[in-house]
Amino acid sequence: MSRRPLTLLALAVMTAAGAVAVWFAALGVPGGRALDGGAMQAFSGVARPPLEPSINGVAHLADPAPLLLGAILLVVVALLRRRPLMALLAPVILVAANATTQLLKPALADLRVIDLAGVEMVYPGSWPSGHATAAMSLALCAVLVVGPQLRALTALLGAGYAIAVGYALVALGWHLPSDVLGGFLVAATFTLLGAAVLAALEARRPERVRAARPQTLAPITFAALAAGGAGLIVVVGAMALVRSPGMAISALEHPAAIAAGIGIGALALMLTAGLAAALRH
Repeated sequence: MSRRPLTLLALAVMTAAGAVAVWFAALGVPGGRALDGGAMQAFSGVARPPLEPSINGVAHLADPAPLLLGAILLVVVALLRRRPLMALLAPVILVAANATTQLLKPALADLRVIDLAGVEMVYPGSWPSGHATAAMSLALCAVLVVGPQLRALTALLGAGYAIAVGYALVALGWHLPSDVLGGFLVAATFTLLGAAVLAALEARRPERVRAARPQTLAPITFAALAAGGAGLIVVVGAMALVRSPGMAISALEHPAAIAAGIGIGALALMLTAGLAAALRH
């Protein structure tokens, strides 16, 4: 665990500022709403039979029930690693991040009407996405809780989970791309704040924390993590670009959708890998 809580705190401030920037770009910059809506409209071409039920199932992986199950598993892992403070803080992070998102939605509600395949969809209070917050907060807490030997792999898998949920939300028309990005950044802010608190508290009793850590093999290198994550984004993006009866996205026809897809994937990977890197020492 990092012994530099101020660094983690600074990173939390950066992600919070990033969330504000995303909100302003989507709602305050001329043309931002149109780009956001255009990207989501193009993405919606993916969620058609026979793929719609599967995409819907992916989106529900961030429902309250899976989030609760994930929280319980994280607490068990932390206790098995003899890290009681970590076991206490992980649920606090999850609750704080997701409760904040639910408070921000009505507080920042702004009527957005998107013409989605000829049907006007109204998004009065959708920023940030609750499902995106849930997925990313669970992924980041998993990176925080697991041992050093599994942290890089967990970051990669967590990014994949968050990316899949984020893409599903946009493809189904539940959320705009900016909603997903905002949810990711809210989750990252609270996870980094929790990690900073944990680092500060555990720094007061380093001998006990050190004794609780088993000797492990060297973790997967972060170069491999970045390569794997980039490969994941390429594969998912390629799947979204294949023309078939159930998929109708073309990079040449909808560059905004491709940019949104890359942005969601890149941000998810950057957040999980960045946290894993911050916790290496």
